[in-house]
Amino acid sequence: MEAQAAGHGQVYQVGQGTQHIVHHHYGTGFPAPLALPDLRLWIARLAEDYGTIVRSGEGPSGRREAAGHRRQLERLGHELDGSAGRGDGKNQLRRLLAAGAVQYLGLASSVPSDPLPEQLMLDLAVFALWPVVVTPDLPDDWQDHLAELTAPRVAMLVRQVRELGVRGKSVAPENFGRTLAEKPFAQGVLALLEDLADPKGGGACLTAMSLAGRVTAPPQKAGAKAVLTWLFAAGAGAAAATEGPDLVERVWRWLQDTARGAAPRSGGGLGDSGYDDDPDRHRGGGHGRHSHLAGAESAMGPPGSGSGGQGGFADFIDDLFS
Repeated sequence: MEAQAAGHGQVYQVGQGTQHIVHHHYGTGFPAPLALPDLRLWIARLAEDYGTIVRSGEGPSGRREAAGHRRQLERLGHELDGSAGRGDGKNQLRRLLAAGAVQYLGLASSVPSDPLPEQLMLDLAVFALWPVVVTPDLPDDWQDHLAELTAPRVAMLVRQVRELGVRGKSVAPENFGRTLAEKPFAQGVLALLEDLADPKGGGACLTAMSLAGRVTAPPQKAGAKAVLTWLFAAGAGAAAATEGPDLVERVWRWLQDTARGAAPRSGGGLGDSGYDDDPDRHRGGGHGRHSHLAGAESAMGPPGSGSGGQGGFADFIDDLFS
């Protein structure tokens, strides 16, 4: 296995084909996924801000569109605080994934120079999945929906982490990322990007959150690559500013090549979690509702503003805690 390390943080291997060594930035002053209390507060703040934007006439011109965005934010808030009820489970998962993916914009403002594609996509996967990991109440069939929106092995790993929480074991984002790196996660990221590009899918909540944060709305019906480009451009990270389209092309090529060549792996897992690596077993598990990652809220604070570029999204997250 060829090895290459760059940037900051702890280094570990990605177990997909011939991969490089990648790392997470968490705990080194770089952004980390929001803990559940901060995530709830942030979404509540976004809903309030969006109302202010609409009342000031800065929002969408159509009342129906504005009302749809407001509903997305309100429903996401209910899902995070456990009051969502038993609505459309798949759309609940979509909103949680969008809430994680949009936080990645804060990380994109502080990626190291010359980043590895697998490093960036692993970070995106961790950020997108973390709200699903820490949200207390999920629909009974949440794992099936997550498997469809990402990949079966990704969904199974999330279930295992949630069940560890039920057993009183804390899993930090970095440890979750380390284990995810051993899985063939590229297909899951591609599927996630495709859904985020769908205005009737995850793109609905992604757009609402972006507009509420005064960030350029993501492209719609333009495909996964367009959303990937938007993530880097909106985050305005140093790497994106210097490499521009070349960075997107390298990451996109890695995603496609790795997804096509992804093969099932045996072993891996979360130490003594007690589960095998068969994605077709225990579907819909994770104790469904009332399952959560006990103590999973990271001791690290909310995403920082990073440096370089426009800094719009990172500043808007920071403003919540100022």
